[in-house]
Amino acid sequence: MNNKLKYVLGIIAVLGAAVFFGREGIKNKIIHILGAPERYKAEGDPNALQPKYTDADAAREKIVIQLVQVASGFVQPTDIQFSPLENDMALIAEKQGALKWVNLNTKASGILHKFEVISEAEEGLLGIAFHPQFKDNGKIYFNYTVSENGNDTSRIAEWVVSKPSDMANAKLSNERILMRVVQPYSNHNAGQLQFGPDGMLYIGWGDGGFKDDPKGHGQNPKTLLGSMLRVSVEPDASGKPYTVPADNPFVGNPAYAPETFAWGFRNPWRYSFDPKGRLIVADVGQDLFEEIDIVEKGANYGWNIREGAHCFEPKENCKTENLREPVYEYGRKEGQSLTGGYVYTGTAIAALKDKYVFADFVSGRIWAIQLPESAQGKVDKAYTLGQWPVLISAFGRDNGGNLYAADFGSGKILRLAAK
Repeated sequence: MNNKLKYVLGIIAVLGAAVFFGREGIKNKIIHILGAPERYKAEGDPNALQPKYTDADAAREKIVIQLVQVASGFVQPTDIQFSPLENDMALIAEKQGALKWVNLNTKASGILHKFEVISEAEEGLLGIAFHPQFKDNGKIYFNYTVSENGNDTSRIAEWVVSKPSDMANAKLSNERILMRVVQPYSNHNAGQLQFGPDGMLYIGWGDGGFKDDPKGHGQNPKTLLGSMLRVSVEPDASGKPYTVPADNPFVGNPAYAPETFAWGFRNPWRYSFDPKGRLIVADVGQDLFEEIDIVEKGANYGWNIREGAHCFEPKENCKTENLREPVYEYGRKEGQSLTGGYVYTGTAIAALKDKYVFADFVSGRIWAIQLPESAQGKVDKAYTLGQWPVLISAFGRDNGGNLYAADFGSGKILRLAAK
């Protein structure tokens, strides 16, 4: 069955469902049929890992790399995180709920844990983060989606690894749920978790889904959705499973959720900290633009008034005062869904040193930029690393600063290497 026929049949199915479902049910049926990442296919043969350079790349300087397969056999991988204690040991999250370990040296792999998740559209097991004191406490954190009381609910949960230095023979235990967030739709759930250099856990949430931000979460800082949160994973004095840091920007302001670090995001699927300790967020766009932001405390990044540096609602003469613009954006000629990465701190690819690497999930293009000195600066040059026959859902960075990419379609883990 070709994609066009699938699309038409999908629309027919959605219209038929209107007889049985309310308006919100219809919206979720549309998301499930047309918005799931499974419906995308890589452009080209994923077994032939060769780049191509199109007209969109013609004006850009090339950084020539290879994508080297280092592991395979995963199903819809959504995150790659390396153990702080074992140089070749990575944890791979799979969308359907399996948490797998792989030793990239020996090629051995196995299942560390199987989470019970719901995985419609953009839901599932989505993010992993090691505690900064993992060596001493064995704590690890996950972002995953479950059904609770009839609601799609994102959980942030802490688990304890029984053998922190021997992941292949470890088990997870002692789950402690830090946060539950009800998701009105099954897309724009984001999913990343990152500990900052300050030891705090940063949790990015999308606007809750469908399209156009129908619930208005992006510009409603009272809700946790559409925001970047910052919390301590230690319980507070009242018994709450996390603590709101006293230096969060909106503590004591009733107009904002106290967990809020910054707001105005659509779907911050992947983010990381650069060597300067700055939070770099890749926010997935809607109709026209994908954006990269250097996120600062207390700032509003504009969704859904703006998409990137452009008016979204209204389409012209929108508010710009006190809204931060991205440091970089690209349009639909180059891709449709941004996957943020990391600053390359390795030594194998000299031309990538200290550059931020990112990709587009749909088009397979990979780029690198030199981040500006100022969070409100602009990137004036992007380097092309080619267009590849892969669906890059996540990047990972090992203890030596080398970068890896997860191919959602083929289930391969690929290392960026010099050529």
